[in-house]
Amino acid sequence: METLTGLEPKLYHVQSTLLVILALYLSYRISQWIYKAYRIRIRFHDIPSLPRHLIWGNLINAGERLKPSLKRHPDYGFEEIWRDLGEPGCFLVDLAPVEDRGFLIIAEPQYVEALVNSTEEFKYSIPKSNSYRALKSVLGAESIITKEGAAWKAMRKRFNPFFQPRYIHSLTGSIVSRVDIFVERLQSLAKSGITFKMADYAQDLTTDIITQLTIAQDFNAQSTPEGHGEKSPTGLLTASRRLSEMVYDTGQGVGFHMIDPIRPLKSLFYESIFDHKLTAILKASISSTDITSESKSITQLAVSGLSPNKALIRSCVDQIKSFLFAGQDTTATLIQWICYEMSKASHSPQHATILSRLRQEHDAVFGPHPFSALHVLSSLATAESESILTSKLPYTTAFIKETLRLHPPAATVRAVPWEATSLSLPLPSHPVSIAGLQIYPSLYLIQRNPNIWGPDAHLFNPGRWLDDAYLARLPLGAYRPFERGPRNCIGQELAMLEGRVVLVSVARGFVFEKVGLTGRAVVDGGEKEREVWSEHAVTSVPVDGMVMRVSMNEKATFRP
Repeated sequence: METLTGLEPKLYHVQSTLLVILALYLSYRISQWIYKAYRIRIRFHDIPSLPRHLIWGNLINAGERLKPSLKRHPDYGFEEIWRDLGEPGCFLVDLAPVEDRGFLIIAEPQYVEALVNSTEEFKYSIPKSNSYRALKSVLGAESIITKEGAAWKAMRKRFNPFFQPRYIHSLTGSIVSRVDIFVERLQSLAKSGITFKMADYAQDLTTDIITQLTIAQDFNAQSTPEGHGEKSPTGLLTASRRLSEMVYDTGQGVGFHMIDPIRPLKSLFYESIFDHKLTAILKASISSTDITSESKSITQLAVSGLSPNKALIRSCVDQIKSFLFAGQDTTATLIQWICYEMSKASHSPQHATILSRLRQEHDAVFGPHPFSALHVLSSLATAESESILTSKLPYTTAFIKETLRLHPPAATVRAVPWEATSLSLPLPSHPVSIAGLQIYPSLYLIQRNPNIWGPDAHLFNPGRWLDDAYLARLPLGAYRPFERGPRNCIGQELAMLEGRVVLVSVARGFVFEKVGLTGRAVVDGGEKEREVWSEHAVTSVPVDGMVMRVSMNEKATFRP
C-alpha cells in the first residue's frame, strides 16, 4: 500500500505533464489556424469574392455550394459563385483556416496565360499545389506530374521524343487492334440489349492501349473477366484502380476518411502490389535482348543507353504509374462523353445533323461500310494513316475538340509561393499581388464562358472549329483541355489519336442510348430529368459511369 501511495504523486505529475503538452500543442495548432486565416483575411480585397466572414471566410457561403454531399464536381459550385458575382474574369474563394491558402478561381484565359507560362522568377511555370501530394500512392514520389524545377525538366526531356506526333502515329496499328476488340464488345452488347456502364468498357480499352505503349505489356483488360488475371484482388489493374478510388476522399471535406485507420493500410497494400509488379516488369524489359527497336516500349526507349540502377528503376516505375493513371482515366472519360454526345442524335435535331455530317465524312474517307475505318487504317502504312487521321478528318477532329471543350477531364492547381515578387493579377483597375494564393484555372468556366465563346457557348457545336473568322476572334488560350505553357499534358497527341480512331470506328456502326440522367422530360409528363453531370474522382468523370444501351445501326449488320 505504501508503494502504491508513493506512486500516486508521480502518476499525477505524469498526467499533468501530458495535459500541459497537449494544451501547448492545441494552442500551437489553434494559433497556426488563426495566423493562416488572418494572413488571408487581410489581403486580396481587390479581387472579387463573396462576402468574407472575419472568422470563417467563405467556408459557409461557398462551402454550401462545394460540399461533398452534393456529389458533383466543384466546378458547378464555382459556376454558381461566378454568376452571383456578375461573371468576373477571376474571383477569390477563402477557405482558411481549413485551407492555408486562398483559391483564385480563373474564368477567363488572359489571367491564366499570365500565370502558367515561364517567367524570370519561375522558369518552368508556377509550382504545382500541395494537393498533389494526395496522389503519391497513385503517381509515385518521382512522378513527372508532381516534380518541379530542373528535376521535372530532365524527366520531360527524356520522355518528350516519344510523345511527339511522328512517333505517336507510328503506333496507330497497335491502337487500331485494341479498338477492334472494343468494337467487338460493343457488338455483343448490341445483340444482348443489356444496359452497361461505358466507363468500364472505355477504361478497359485505354488500359490495353497505354500498357502496351508504355511497357510493352498486354494485360488483356478487354477480354479478362473481373476477378481474374490482373483484375484479380491482387492484380496490377485492380491495384491501380483501387488506389485511384481511395484518393477520391482526399480533399473532399471533413469526415471519417480523415481518421479512417483502414484506408491507409489498404492504400499501402495496393501500392505495394502496384510497385512490386511494375518493378519486376520494368527490370525484365530493360534487360531483355529479345526485342527490336520497333517493338520497344516508350519506357524502354527512354532509358536506352542509361545504367539501370536502383534510382533509375524507381523513377521509371513512377513515370509508368503516372502514364497509366493519366492515360486510362482522362481518355476513357473523353470516350464516354463522345458516345454521350452521339446519343443525343435520337432526340435532338441539332445533334442528328451533327452526327449525319460526321458519318458523311467517314463515308467519304473510308468507304460506305459502317466498320470500314478499322480495316482501312490497319492496312495502311504509317504515313498514310497519319495523313488520314490528321488532315482528312476535319469534322471528326472538331467533334472531339468540342467534346473536350464542354467536358474537360482534368485541370491543374498551382500554388504561388508567399515570397513570390514578380507575379501579379492584371485586374482592369490595377495589378494585384497574388503571392500565397492557389491558382485554379477552371476549364469548365473558361471553355463555357459566353463572354469568350459567344451566346451558344453552352451548346455542342463542332462547326465552330471550322469557322476561321470565329476562331480568329477567340482570345489566346481560350481552349486549353490539355493546359498550356511548359507543363502542358505530355500525352495530348496520344489522347487525340485514340479519340479519332474510336470515333471513326463506332460513329456509323452503332446507335448509343443514354439510360437515366438524360436531361429529357420523363415519359409520364413529369419534371424534366436531370442531365448527366461530372463528379470529382481525382479527375472529372461522369457521375453514373455513363450508363448506356447500344444497338446496331440499320446499315451495320456485319463486319467486313
